[in-house]
Amino acid sequence: MRSWSYQELYDQADLVVIAKPISTQVASEKAVLPNISPDVHVVGLSTEFAISVVMKGDKSLKKCVLHHYRLTNPKEMMNNGPMLASFDPKQHTRFLLFLHREADGRYAPVSGQTDPTLFSVQKLEGAAQ
Repeated sequence: MRSWSYQELYDQADLVVIAKPISTQVASEKAVLPNISPDVHVVGLSTEFAISVVMKGDKSLKKCVLHHYRLTNPKEMMNNGPMLASFDPKQHTRFLLFLHREADGRYAPVSGQTDPTLFSVQKLEGAAQ
């Protein structure tokens, strides 16, 4: 696994925001995560975020959609498995997101889909809004 600095994440991102999840939709997309063995089968998700602040990118954005994955079988136990992102809109948690824009208009984690919560999708603590 590659290690990323904040500067590298920022430099390679199209969008850097602090945002809170609003909703998550399951897509019909099925995939196998790259660069991990044995194969890890996943299902695509689209999570809509309300943006609090844009640090890089279009300052007029109020929302964005993150394309990410969950395990095909969420109850599957894995040793040293991927660090996939999941969100609970009811918790009002905010995240620091370093994102690439995809061709369909959604955004994906700069550091990739296999371990997004290690670098590109960071949960923030504190009460700031």
